[in-house]
Amino acid sequence: MLTSLRGIALSSLYGKLFDNVVLMYYSDKLTTSELQFGFKAKSSMSQCTFVLKESLAYYINNNSSVSCTFLDATKAFNHVNYSKLFKLLIRRYLPLLLVRIMLNFYISNFVRVSWCGYFSEYYLATNGVKQGRVLSPVLICVFLDELLHALSEAKVGCYIYR
Repeated sequence: MLTSLRGIALSSLYGKLFDNVVLMYYSDKLTTSELQFGFKAKSSMSQCTFVLKESLAYYINNNSSVSCTFLDATKAFNHVNYSKLFKLLIRRYLPLLLVRIMLNFYISNFVRVSWCGYFSEYYLATNGVKQGRVLSPVLICVFLDELLHALSEAKVGCYIYR
């Protein structure tokens, strides 16, 4: 039961302002594959489900066997590796000053657990994006985008609109 708990960042006004400025000026450098459906504007998981159902129906109606592989990303926010994430942001040509500021937000991220009025000692969070931050869903998409590109380049599976 306790494994389902996740932290939420209570973001300061300055953090929210910073995230919105990054999105306003650099969203073109943070765009991700059209194969991603979650955490994106004008996209939803129902679209993903529709694509999956239609793909399965196509193969079943043509008497072909079909297999699926799924990625459980329910705790994706908690497992983002900082060094990998910030290397990806640098490769996307985000200004180094912005990357350095974001890195500072993360490497100095001390947290504590609050449960029923009791508080743990502070400890350093060493991975994961901050749930509750404006930029975090975008960072998750950037982090997973490399995996989607690698899967696409592997040229296995079915192709839609190609």
